[in-house]
Amino acid sequence: MDLRLCFENKAGVRIDEASVFRHYAENYLNGFNVEWGGSVSIPHHDTRTAPMEPLWQYLIRDASDACRDYLKEYLDRNPMAGYFVHVYECAPGSHDNKIH
Repeated sequence: MDLRLCFENKAGVRIDEASVFRHYAENYLNGFNVEWGGSVSIPHHDTRTAPMEPLWQYLIRDASDACRDYLKEYLDRNPMAGYFVHVYECAPGSHDNKIH
């Protein structure tokens, strides 16, 4: 399975420059094998703030169950300052399933 991480900025926080956000996020996700995914939209019912798009995204390809479980635990224990992190499981041939 692949995991898709989408970063929704909290009110008053906005990094519009991709290279700046990449530096911030890749330091935050150090230790996970992530791939930059650019910007994306997610369903508005999944967001926590008024619709603010686009959201930045990262992918973890072929994630194991252990990686998925550790990622969720890491996000709960170590929230990213200024951002909500939405995580989706992506299985071939099916809709993305929000897991965090």
